[in-house]
Amino acid sequence: MYDLIIIGLGPAGINACIYAKRSNLNVLVIERGMPGGTLHNIKEVENYLGYEHINGSDLAMQFYKQFKDLKIPMVNEEVQNITLEDNIKVIETSNNTYKSKAVIIATGRGPQKLNIPNENLPGVSYCVLCDGSLYKDKTVALYSSNPRGLEDAIYLSGLVKKLYLISNKEKLIGSKELVDKVNNLENIEVFFNQNINEIIGNEKISEIKLKDINLNVDGLFVNNDYGPITYFVKNLGITNDKGYILVDEHQETSIKGLYACGDNTKKEIYQIITAASEGASAAINAYKYIKEI
Repeated sequence: MYDLIIIGLGPAGINACIYAKRSNLNVLVIERGMPGGTLHNIKEVENYLGYEHINGSDLAMQFYKQFKDLKIPMVNEEVQNITLEDNIKVIETSNNTYKSKAVIIATGRGPQKLNIPNENLPGVSYCVLCDGSLYKDKTVALYSSNPRGLEDAIYLSGLVKKLYLISNKEKLIGSKELVDKVNNLENIEVFFNQNINEIIGNEKISEIKLKDINLNVDGLFVNNDYGPITYFVKNLGITNDKGYILVDEHQETSIKGLYACGDNTKKEIYQIITAASEGASAAINAYKYIKEI
């Protein structure tokens, strides 16, 4: 049993960790991907306190170094569901079940799931930079219809033997430079006007089914439209119709002891510094809640 479980290790989650550690709470962090979240997709940060100019990934690593110095235990797992047992929160991941007095959800925004069977099979990933190196000289598919998907495709093409780029659009979306580069890479094959209808595999992904063709693959990367990563709380009634978590001025949801902060919440301003601030507020108020129960 933990005092507090923090889900997500972006700016909001890391700052929540700092304040939770200062409050001497028994904390566990659950992160499914690369610490730093979507900071890794930002080339240049020019509006964060203390840094006139810094690469997003470099800022993420500065944050992560500070987190590591806290010596808070972390597991690299994906949360599947959260349920309640009286005042206790039960977090089910792809590997384990954890219990905690309070929970802070700081999962941010990212590519939305396809919501098809077998999407949780090993070999399905939502982060090219995190997992791309695992597929050197293998055959993978990338499902994306946005400009950032072109950058992912170019990166993957330098690693894999064969890349299937699958888009539900009629053409590639992005700058002419990126489009031309993708079209000129010999190991990329593009499929237009297609959706992934089924993921096939037993212990791991082996095949994907499109509208009129099946493709044998070692892995699948999903770079879908961006939105809040909150699919695991859809049954709790704490989100709006867009999936954003609704919180009060204390970062608390309508469920006592369940907090959210950062870009997965409904708010007016989505900035690194506001996410970090919300993480601090969530941790401080979670501490107050834990001491009262």
